[in-house]
Amino acid sequence: MFGRLLLLFIVVPLLDLFLLLWISKFTGLAATIGLVILTGIIGAWLAKQQGTFVKGQIKDRLSQQQMPADLIGDGAMILFAAGLLLTPGLLTDLLGFSLLIPACRSQYKKVFAQSFKSSFNFQVFTPPMNQPRHHPDDPNIIDGEVVEKHNEDESPLPRK
Repeated sequence: MFGRLLLLFIVVPLLDLFLLLWISKFTGLAATIGLVILTGIIGAWLAKQQGTFVKGQIKDRLSQQQMPADLIGDGAMILFAAGLLLTPGLLTDLLGFSLLIPACRSQYKKVFAQSFKSSFNFQVFTPPMNQPRHHPDDPNIIDGEVVEKHNEDESPLPRK
C-alpha cells in the first residue's frame, strides 16, 4: 500500500507538471498560468455550490430522522475534489471536476464499494438454537437493568 501511495505521490505531480509544460509550449506561459487560475476559480465555485447543496440535503435527512450516510460520502468526495482543485495540474483538476459531478460521484461510490467489499471477508457466526448466546460465567458480560424515569418526583432507582 505504501509503495502505491508513494508512486501516486510522485507520478501524478510529475505528469501534471509535464502536461503544464507541454501545454505552455503551444499556448505560452501566461495562457497556461491563466488556465490554472481559471480552473481554480471554476473549481472553487463548483465545490462551494455542490457542498452547499449536499449540506442542505444532509440537514433535510437529519430533520426527517434519517441517516444521511450516502450524503456524508458525497460531502467527503466534494472536500477531496476541492483539495485536488487546489493542486495546479490538469490531471488533478480533471479528477477534481469529475468528483463535483453527482453522476460521476455515484459511479465512483459504486467502484469504491466494490473494491472495499472485495478486500474484506465478511462472515456471520450464530450459535445453534439450543445454546445460550454467552456463558453465564463470562467475565466480559455485565448484567444490568434499565430504569426509565417518568417524572421528577419518582426516584430513578428501582423499588424493591
